Parts: sequence; C-alpha cells; structure tokens
Amino acid sequence: MQAVRHPLPIRVLHWAVAVMVIAALVMSTFIMSQIPDDDPEKMASALRHMSVGLLICVGSLVRLVWRRRTRRLPSLSSGMPWADVLAGIVHRGLDVLVLTMIISGIAMAIQLGLPMMALRGEAFPPQIVSLFAFTVHVVGACVLSGALLLHIGGALYHQFILRDGLLSRMGFDLPLLERRAQPQAEGRDA
Repeated sequence: MQAVRHPLPIRVLHWAVAVMVIAALVMSTFIMSQIPDDDPEKMASALRHMSVGLLICVGSLVRLVWRRRTRRLPSLSSGMPWADVLAGIVHRGLDVLVLTMIISGIAMAIQLGLPMMALRGEAFPPQIVSLFAFTVHVVGACVLSGALLLHIGGALYHQFILRDGLLSRMGFDLPLLERRAQPQAEGRDA
C-alpha cells in the first residue's frame, strides 16, 4: 500500500528549510554569540548566518506558494482536542516565526548597512543590540526554538505513541537502499 504523502516538492522544501533553520539557530546561539564583536571572524560568521537566512527566505516563500497551489492532506487527530488545536497553532506559528526572523534579520542588515560594512572590511557593529529588530530577532529565535520542540515532540508522539504513520507523510522512499538489500537477502535464502 502506498503511503499518503505530501507532494515531493513540499517534502523536500520542508526538510531543507528545517535543516537550515536549525543551522541558523545553532550558528547564532552557540557560535556567533561566543565571538567578540571586534574579532574579524564575527563579521564573517554574521555573513554566513545572513546567507543561510536568505536561503531560508527563498525556501520558505517557495514552500508557502507551492503549498497554496496543492491539495492539503487531512489532519491526523491526536485524540485530544486541545492538542489538535495546539498543533494548528504551532504549524501556522512556525510559518509566522520564520518570516518574522527573516524580516527582522533583513531590517538589521539594512539599518546597519552590514553588507557594505563587510565589503569595506569593517568590524561587526556592537550597536546592533540597541536595534528594535535585534530584540525581535532574539526573542523570535527563542520562541521559534520552543515551537520547533513542540512540533518535533508532536511528530514523535504521533509516530511512536499513536503509531499513525505521521512521519511517513513527510518521508522519502529509498529505493536504492531497498534494491541493494534484496539481492543479499535472496542470496542467504538459497
């Protein structure tokens, strides 16, 4: 029986954006925050973070447009009405939070002229912390991290407690691995 799945472009974009969002959060929380502002590596790290942010922006916008043009799969109930409502809030909230992070990141870059500063070889600007967009970005990152944990927890609950196959909706077939495994199995049976 063929699993009911989201269209392939949606699945690819979902996982690509998810990996990039986690990478951007890790970059900012565990790498950039540890580098002093006057260290040239801080600006280089900020540029890498901004590059990932732009990729997230493109991937998210393409995913949102593609999702609007395709049929949505019916929601799977957890059996708990409050959790089903929370799931809807988290799903929409993730989209809003990612877009908030993108907009606040772009606002910071424009307000400070970060790309031009980097081209001129200037140090990372310590005044970034005084920007409203910086506060939105930092608070947004914390809320986004919590929403991601709720999303992952809900998916794992569906998969391993309810056993309703929720993860297969966003999964991929690995036919190459299956083909390689079959001849070995047949050889053992002979």
